[in-house]
Amino acid sequence: MSAAIRVQHSSRGWGPVIARFQELIDTGREPGGSLAIWRGGAPALVVHGGSADLAQEIPWSADTLVQVFSTGKPLVALAALRAVADGHLGIDDPVTAHWPAYRDTPDHPTTLRMILSHRSGKHTFSPAAAGIDPRDHAALVHDLETMEPQTVPGQAIAEHASTYGHLVDGLLAATGAPTVRAYTESLSRALGARLRFGVRPGELPLVAEPEPLGNEWTDPHLAHELGRAALLRPAGLLDTETLRSPSWHLAPFGAVGLITDAPSLALLYDDLSRPDGHVARLLGGELWSALSHTAAAGADGFLRDDIRWSLGFQIDDNGDLGMGGIGGSCAWHSPAHGYSLAYVTRGLHRHDRVTYLADAVESALRAEHGDPAALRAEHGDPAFHEHAEG
Repeated sequence: MSAAIRVQHSSRGWGPVIARFQELIDTGREPGGSLAIWRGGAPALVVHGGSADLAQEIPWSADTLVQVFSTGKPLVALAALRAVADGHLGIDDPVTAHWPAYRDTPDHPTTLRMILSHRSGKHTFSPAAAGIDPRDHAALVHDLETMEPQTVPGQAIAEHASTYGHLVDGLLAATGAPTVRAYTESLSRALGARLRFGVRPGELPLVAEPEPLGNEWTDPHLAHELGRAALLRPAGLLDTETLRSPSWHLAPFGAVGLITDAPSLALLYDDLSRPDGHVARLLGGELWSALSHTAAAGADGFLRDDIRWSLGFQIDDNGDLGMGGIGGSCAWHSPAHGYSLAYVTRGLHRHDRVTYLADAVESALRAEHGDPAALRAEHGDPAFHEHAEG
């Protein structure tokens, strides 16, 4: 007998995608998660299933929230760019012009543009940070403030797997701008979404319990030195007991700590894709346009692959804009075909599940367009789930 899934919304043509989601639930490849697709400013598909807890006693519902790891990094970038739009700093100002205590390389000053495109040289916390509680936000900001850049700012690309949010928050605090958490709450209210760097106390019962489905979600990163430094400092970022704790769910951790749902992410990507969207109005045309243009490209020392970064997002070879997180969650917008997709999961594993669903989405789009050969030639599966990390 099939395990129950719930289709909250579905327009015509998504039956094969729903069937694949049902299969993931039935086979246990997905213990609990959700998929959402937005098109033209409206939901096209929202489906969820499985359980929200380890005991499999609490069904995944429309209210369930889950940590999506680095899928949330674009929210950090949007907070920083909103501070630029509001006049708190310039995107190419030296960081030390606003944050004098920030230890930098005088001959190659760090800028916000470098931080947002993962080129600040502070792509891991210091060795001393291994002993800092991951919920101690101030201590982690101070660790980054006082350490030397590990590479020349602006030159080497290495995803800031754990440091991204604390670097931005340190700079925002120095300029008197609201925090990443505050900006994200403001954006969430404006969109009618649930995007949280630290949930509200009343939302604690809604947060799903992460469940490792093997070691594949961490092994590729822990196999090299930079990956170990990035994900094991501070200790606890990969510890499921920490990740299930209410104190962690309440704490802001801008690089990996976004807690949300699939509809909120799909809605966000739909909005930011449109020149008349709320994000575009907040940022202004120049900053909004920069979201979809390459700021840095080349070999990423953390991801071990060639990556194109805009300001907070990955851009794939099709021009799709998105971000994935370690464990399997992922979200993106496809400008070629006008859809935004988000997949969230509590089952920590590889990204083969979202790949499986994305294949069905592509097939549905081919059927809709009625020209399979042309669509296949111009567009392939989004690749963010192939380059996901912390």
